[in-house]
Amino acid sequence: MKNSSFAVFNSVVLILFFIVTMAQFIVYAKGSTHDFAQIFERTAYLLAYSSEEIYRAEVIDGKVNNISISQLMADKPIVIGPGIFVEDDSVKLLLEADNQIDYVEIPQGTLLKKINSNNKKWFITDTRGNIVLSNANHVNQPGLLLFESGKIYFMLAEKLDEGYILYHGTFLPWHFILSNIAFAIAYLTGSKILANSLRHQKKKIESIEDAMRKTIEGKELPEVTSEVLKEIDELVRGLREETQKKEETIRNLRQENEKVLSNLEFEKEFHEKHMLNVYKFIGSLAKKKIHTISPPIEQMMELALFIAQDMGIKDEDELRSIQIGIALHDIGLLEVGHDEKVLQDKRHTLAGERLGKALKISPLAIDIIKHHHEAYDGTGFPDGLKGEGISLRVRIVSAVTAYFEEKYRNKDTNPMEKLKKSKRLDPKVLDAIEKWLSK
Repeated sequence: MKNSSFAVFNSVVLILFFIVTMAQFIVYAKGSTHDFAQIFERTAYLLAYSSEEIYRAEVIDGKVNNISISQLMADKPIVIGPGIFVEDDSVKLLLEADNQIDYVEIPQGTLLKKINSNNKKWFITDTRGNIVLSNANHVNQPGLLLFESGKIYFMLAEKLDEGYILYHGTFLPWHFILSNIAFAIAYLTGSKILANSLRHQKKKIESIEDAMRKTIEGKELPEVTSEVLKEIDELVRGLREETQKKEETIRNLRQENEKVLSNLEFEKEFHEKHMLNVYKFIGSLAKKKIHTISPPIEQMMELALFIAQDMGIKDEDELRSIQIGIALHDIGLLEVGHDEKVLQDKRHTLAGERLGKALKISPLAIDIIKHHHEAYDGTGFPDGLKGEGISLRVRIVSAVTAYFEEKYRNKDTNPMEKLKKSKRLDPKVLDAIEKWLSK
C-alpha cells in the first residue's frame, strides 16, 4: 500500500510538472500567434499604401477594368484568395484616399518578402476551411502538431477580419522536448533508487531502535552504543547525498527551462523589432511624399526614449508607443500628402488616426499620430488641447520632431533657441533635450 502511495505521488509530481511546463509554452505560443496575426494585417495595409510591387487601380463607377467591385470583393473590405489581376494568390483591399477609392491587390510573394517566416509555418483559411494563403505548400490543415522537415510546430488559430482564420505554428525545440523526457526518466529512476534506499534505511533504523532498546534494558553490552552511532551517522550521510542528487537534478532542469523560455522571449523581441523596422520604412515613405530630406529616425528615437525615462516613464507599452509614434507620426501623408501646406491643417493627422486604427496599432501610438501637432499654448490641432491636457508621450514626440525638423530641414545650427521662444512646446521636455545635448 505504501509503495503504491509513493508511485501515485511520483506520478502526480510528474503530471503537475508537465502541465506547468506546457502551460508556459502555450501562453507564449498564443502570444506569438496573436502577434503574428497583427503583423500580417498591418503589413498588408502598409504594403497597400506604399509598395510598388502591388496592383492598384481606381474604382470608377463601381468597376475596376470593367469588372464590378461587388464581384471582386463580395461586399467585403478584405478578400484573400486566388489572384485576379496578379498571378499569385493575393490579399485584396479597398482603400479610400483623397476622395477616391482604390482597389489594391497584394501578391503572396510580396507579403512573404516583408513578413519574417523563419522557423514558422502559417496558413489562412476561409469560412469554408479552404486554405487561401500560406508560406508553405499545405494541402490539408494539420492538427495541433505539424511535423515537417524534422521539426515539430505547435499550431494555434487566430481569427482575422471577415471570417478568415490564421493558423500559426510555433517551433517546438527538440531540446525542450528531450530535456523534459530526460527529467521524467531521471526523476523516476531517482525516485526508485530513493525508495529502495529508504526501505534499506528503514530496516537499519529498526535495527538501531532494537539495539538501543536492548542497551537501555541492559540486555546488550555498552559497546553496542558506538555501533549504533556509526549506523546513525551513515544513515544521515546517505539521506544527505540522496537529497543533494535530487536538488541537482531539479536545478539542472530549471536551468534548461530558463534557457528555453529565454529563447522564446528572444523570438518575441525579434517580432517587435521586425515590426518596428517596418514602421520606420513606412514612416520614411510618408515623409518623402513632401520632403527629400528625412531626419535620422534612430537619433530621434534615442532622444525620445531618453526624455521619457528622464521624466519618469517606465512602462514598456508607453516606451514602445513613443518609438512607434516617432516612426509613424506623419503616416497620414500617405493618404493626403501632396505639398507642405497639408502639414499645417488637421487632415493628415485625422488620416493618420484612420490608418493607425486600420493597422491595429496601440491606442497610445494612435494618440501620438493624431495629436503630435497640438501645442502647449492651445493653438494646435486637431482638438486644440492645451498644457498637460496633452499626454506626456505626445509632448515628447512633438518636441523631438520639432527639434530635428529645425536642425536638419531648416539647417538651424541652434534650434533650441528658437524652440524655447516658441510657446508651443512643453518647457520641461525642452529642458530634457538640453540635458541630452550636454551629455
